[in-house]
Amino acid sequence: MVIIGMILAVFILFLSGFFLGQYGVIVLIIILFGMVLSTFQKNKEIYEDLKMIREKLGLLREDEKIQKENQKNLEKYNNADEGSEVRTRMDEEIEDELEKELEKYLTESEFNKGKKD
Repeated sequence: MVIIGMILAVFILFLSGFFLGQYGVIVLIIILFGMVLSTFQKNKEIYEDLKMIREKLGLLREDEKIQKENQKNLEKYNNADEGSEVRTRMDEEIEDELEKELEKYLTESEFNKGKKD
Protein backbone atom coordinates (compact mmCIF):
# COMPACT_ATOMS: atom_id res chain seq x y z
CA MET A 1 0.00 0.00 0.00
CA VAL A 2 2.81 2.39 0.86
CA ILE A 3 4.68 1.53 -2.34
CA ILE A 4 1.56 2.21 -4.40
CA GLY A 5 1.17 5.56 -2.65
CA MET A 6 4.80 6.48 -3.34
CA ILE A 7 4.50 5.54 -7.00
CA LEU A 8 1.27 7.52 -7.26
CA ALA A 9 2.90 10.54 -5.60
CA VAL A 10 5.84 10.47 -8.03
CA PHE A 11 3.43 10.13 -10.95
CA ILE A 12 1.37 13.10 -9.69
CA LEU A 13 4.61 15.08 -9.20
CA PHE A 14 5.60 14.56 -12.82
CA LEU A 15 2.11 15.34 -14.10
CA SER A 16 1.74 18.45 -11.94
CA GLY A 17 5.22 19.60 -12.96
CA PHE A 18 4.36 19.06 -16.61
CA PHE A 19 0.99 20.83 -16.53
CA LEU A 20 1.58 23.48 -13.85
CA GLY A 21 5.30 24.07 -14.29
CA GLN A 22 7.10 25.22 -11.18
CA TYR A 23 3.81 25.54 -9.29
CA GLY A 24 3.28 21.79 -9.54
CA VAL A 25 5.75 21.10 -6.73
CA ILE A 26 3.98 23.62 -4.48
CA VAL A 27 0.63 21.99 -5.21
CA LEU A 28 2.08 18.57 -4.36
CA ILE A 29 3.46 19.88 -1.04
CA ILE A 30 0.04 21.30 -0.18
CA ILE A 31 -1.63 17.98 -1.01
CA LEU A 32 0.91 16.06 1.09
CA PHE A 33 0.34 18.42 4.03
CA GLY A 34 -3.41 17.78 3.77
CA MET A 35 -2.86 14.03 3.68
CA VAL A 36 -0.59 14.11 6.75
CA LEU A 37 -3.09 16.27 8.66
CA SER A 38 -5.93 13.94 7.71
CA THR A 39 -3.96 10.90 8.88
CA PHE A 40 -3.17 12.62 12.18
CA GLN A 41 -6.86 13.40 12.78
CA LYS A 42 -7.90 9.83 11.98
CA ASN A 43 -5.26 8.43 14.35
CA LYS A 44 -6.43 10.77 17.09
CA GLU A 45 -10.03 9.66 16.56
CA ILE A 46 -9.02 5.99 16.68
CA TYR A 47 -7.10 6.62 19.93
CA GLU A 48 -10.15 8.27 21.50
CA ASP A 49 -12.35 5.36 20.39
CA LEU A 50 -9.91 2.84 21.90
CA LYS A 51 -9.87 4.86 25.11
CA MET A 52 -13.68 4.72 25.28
CA ILE A 53 -13.61 0.95 24.71
CA ARG A 54 -10.98 0.45 27.45
CA GLU A 55 -13.08 2.65 29.75
CA LYS A 56 -16.18 0.50 29.15
CA LEU A 57 -14.18 -2.67 29.80
CA GLY A 58 -12.50 -1.20 32.88
CA LEU A 59 -9.00 -1.43 31.41
CA LEU A 60 -7.94 2.21 31.91
CA ARG A 61 -4.39 3.02 32.93
CA GLU A 62 -3.82 4.85 36.21
CA ASP A 63 -3.18 8.24 34.58
CA GLU A 64 -6.32 7.89 32.46
CA LYS A 65 -8.39 7.10 35.56
CA ILE A 66 -7.05 10.23 37.27
CA GLN A 67 -7.71 12.30 34.16
CA LYS A 68 -11.29 11.00 33.96
CA GLU A 69 -11.90 11.73 37.65
CA ASN A 70 -10.51 15.24 37.24
CA GLN A 71 -12.75 15.83 34.22
CA LYS A 72 -15.83 14.70 36.17
CA ASN A 73 -14.92 16.98 39.09
CA LEU A 74 -14.37 19.92 36.73
CA GLU A 75 -17.75 19.35 35.06
CA LYS A 76 -19.45 19.10 38.46
CA TYR A 77 -17.73 22.30 39.58
CA ASN A 78 -18.67 24.20 36.41
CA ASN A 79 -22.28 23.01 36.55
CA ALA A 80 -22.71 24.11 40.17
CA ASP A 81 -24.08 27.60 40.79
CA GLU A 82 -21.82 30.35 42.10
CA GLY A 83 -21.84 30.20 45.90
CA SER A 84 -23.60 26.85 46.03
CA GLU A 85 -22.76 24.32 48.73
CA VAL A 86 -21.02 21.94 46.30
CA ARG A 87 -18.81 24.68 44.88
CA THR A 88 -17.99 26.09 48.32
CA ARG A 89 -17.04 22.64 49.65
CA MET A 90 -14.84 21.95 46.63
CA ASP A 91 -13.16 25.35 47.00
CA GLU A 92 -12.44 24.61 50.65
CA GLU A 93 -10.96 21.21 49.79
CA ILE A 94 -8.70 22.83 47.19
CA GLU A 95 -7.60 25.52 49.65
CA ASP A 96 -6.82 22.90 52.32
CA GLU A 97 -4.78 20.88 49.84
CA LEU A 98 -2.86 23.97 48.74
CA GLU A 99 -2.13 24.94 52.35
CA LYS A 100 -0.78 21.44 53.07
CA GLU A 101 1.46 21.57 50.00
CA LEU A 102 2.71 25.03 50.99
CA GLU A 103 3.53 23.88 54.52
CA LYS A 104 5.29 20.82 53.12
CA TYR A 105 7.30 22.99 50.73
CA LEU A 106 8.23 25.49 53.46
CA THR A 107 9.38 22.80 55.89
CA GLU A 108 11.46 21.13 53.18
CA SER A 109 13.05 24.43 52.16
CA GLU A 110 13.85 25.29 55.80
CA PHE A 111 15.33 21.83 56.28
CA ASN A 112 17.47 22.20 53.14
CA LYS A 113 18.47 25.73 54.17
CA GLY A 114 19.67 24.41 57.55
CA LYS A 115 21.71 21.73 55.83
CA LYS A 116 23.54 24.23 53.61
CA ASP A 117 24.60 26.45 56.53
